[in-house]
Amino acid sequence: MKQLFILAGFILSFQLVVSQNLKGSKHVKNDSVYLGLINPFMAPIEIKLTALDSTKSFIKINPYGFLKEGDTLKQALIIPFDKVKDTSKINFKDYLRFKAHFGNPNEDYDEQFEYNLPFQKGKKYKIIQSFGGRFSHNKPHSKYAVDIGLPVGDTITAARSGKVFFVKEDSKEHCRTSKCIDMANKIYIIHDDGTMAHYVHLDFEGALANVGDTVEVNQPIGISGMTGFTTIPHLHFVLYKARSISIPFKFKGIREKKLKQGKYYRNN
Repeated sequence: MKQLFILAGFILSFQLVVSQNLKGSKHVKNDSVYLGLINPFMAPIEIKLTALDSTKSFIKINPYGFLKEGDTLKQALIIPFDKVKDTSKINFKDYLRFKAHFGNPNEDYDEQFEYNLPFQKGKKYKIIQSFGGRFSHNKPHSKYAVDIGLPVGDTITAARSGKVFFVKEDSKEHCRTSKCIDMANKIYIIHDDGTMAHYVHLDFEGALANVGDTVEVNQPIGISGMTGFTTIPHLHFVLYKARSISIPFKFKGIREKKLKQGKYYRNN
């Protein structure tokens, strides 16, 4: 017996905790159930698995996998048949802990690359929060993020050419606490050096690009909104390398290495 299934509610701990679905494979052999994990995203994923104290005596796991698009972590979890109540309803979280991060940890990125401001030419906006901002830019995943004061309805453009590998645009909700993190609409783009740009807080149905699209620098990719964990409308722009680590970056035509909070910048 062999089949494909979806791991509903799988937690990917990349930028912030975001609920996603990973595909999986399942087959029964001899006296055990063999489960694999398939990467359905157009970006590589690094996966780490750890058995729970309550299950490590009887399960077997493949503890690490680096998966390119479409790759499978085979025998990610092997469970004896007598430890499974219903083979059609197996939840990984009942047996192990897992973490997954987008990106290739062995890839070097271009530290000198200069990005375009992620909004239309001729426009200028205020920096709401810059690198190391006290409100929410004080963790490894957000230390080098920039919040740009785009009002709802303005156009977001690609800061660099790349491929869209994730889009969320179904949310209409926001709030002032981190419980709304998963409600943010967003677009993720991977670049040719493996870095990944996140454009966050888009409007409802505010994506102008689809998963799989190749976008060029300055191309419109979204509409600014106010979704997720936010107190005012803005675009949250952050650049990542593998393992959800935000990295510093520089914008073309701007001398400062760090944009100044409260200052307006124009895309010329």
